[in-house]
Amino acid sequence: MFEELEGLVAQYDRGGLTRRQLLHGLIALGAGRRFSGPALGAKQAGLRAGPTFKTRTINHVTVRSADVPRSKAFYQALTGLPVRDEGKDFYELRLDGSFLGVYAAEAGTRPGIDHFCFGVENYEPKTALAALKSAVPAGQPTLKDGDQVYVRDPDGVRVQFADVSYKR
Repeated sequence: MFEELEGLVAQYDRGGLTRRQLLHGLIALGAGRRFSGPALGAKQAGLRAGPTFKTRTINHVTVRSADVPRSKAFYQALTGLPVRDEGKDFYELRLDGSFLGVYAAEAGTRPGIDHFCFGVENYEPKTALAALKSAVPAGQPTLKDGDQVYVRDPDGVRVQFADVSYKR
């Protein structure tokens, strides 16, 4: 923990972290979370070695579709997966320990993979948000609906973090 603290202070001293990011990192350390400095091998991406979270699963993958009924017919014929939940503009297919969610593409968006979600053990949304703001501020971490944290990877892909039990 001392090395992580020294790393935070050194990054702050070099101008690599704002005061707010430094405070978020200190909070994350105090909460028993490992800090992984700002977002390729860890050094190339600007990250320090060591995980920010203990992820256990890929909780789900969300796909945006131009034609939800057509996609449902395709995926069910292809996989035989049972429907977990559905509505007029979405459906979710159950997998062991996860699901595939297919939702109507919103106006102005392209069909395709919208995001994927990591299931995190001992997940606490506000702590996760603070850790991501410290670890990958360039990823623009956000909190949605009070329990889902999103960040963008270096290529702009949305990555969600949620409790391992999210939507199970």
